[in-house]
Amino acid sequence: MFISSTELSEIIISAPAPVLFLDTCTILDIIRSPFRDNISTNEISASLELINKSKLNNRSVWLVTNEIVYTEWKENIATVKIELTEEIKKAELKREKMVNSANIIFDFNHDFGQVIKTLNLPEHLKNLSKSLLDKCEKIAIDDSHYVEAMKRINKCDAPAQRGKDSAKDCQIFAAFLDIGKQLRNKNFHQNICFITTNYQDYGKPNAPKSPLDQELISINTKYFNKLEWGLAIIEGRV
Repeated sequence: MFISSTELSEIIISAPAPVLFLDTCTILDIIRSPFRDNISTNEISASLELINKSKLNNRSVWLVTNEIVYTEWKENIATVKIELTEEIKKAELKREKMVNSANIIFDFNHDFGQVIKTLNLPEHLKNLSKSLLDKCEKIAIDDSHYVEAMKRINKCDAPAQRGKDSAKDCQIFAAFLDIGKQLRNKNFHQNICFITTNYQDYGKPNAPKSPLDQELISINTKYFNKLEWGLAIIEGRV
């Protein structure tokens, strides 16, 4: 299930295609997109398209993550699914009150419309999130990633933050930098992108003086906070 970055770089070189490295929140936010104001439901359609483009017999993208992301997803998926379920219940209650209010004031039985909870949306989106994770090549935890993460924490380099346990975030980013460097050293010329919605720790993409700029530029990689932007770069739209 887990693979070393060295072995993965050789596999990617053998079948070159753009590389998208996905953080935990990016994969989980598919489930949050129906109720989080800052997450577009375009992430759902982008996920479906990326899964299709990563199929072995017609691959046009490599989806990559690491062992920590896999573990964090398993630890958090139930909570995120419950969160959506509760938001749907609240939304249904509000809509019921709105329709009932209209029926009283207009003395008319208005159609209530589709009852969202009957669509089992939390389960379907959880399955989509899992499918995206399953399509990812997962880099194994490596001692070198741990060492690089500790260096970031000591220097408080993004995504490390003072007063916050940033070890896992830093190990994830170290894994991304490792695979990026290995691919560039093998003369890989396709796009390599890191995608996380956690801009609070990583900084906003394309922001002036982004804390990640120097490292990303040094290995010719990019950082986005939306799956749809990663899809756009694969399709040559950005």
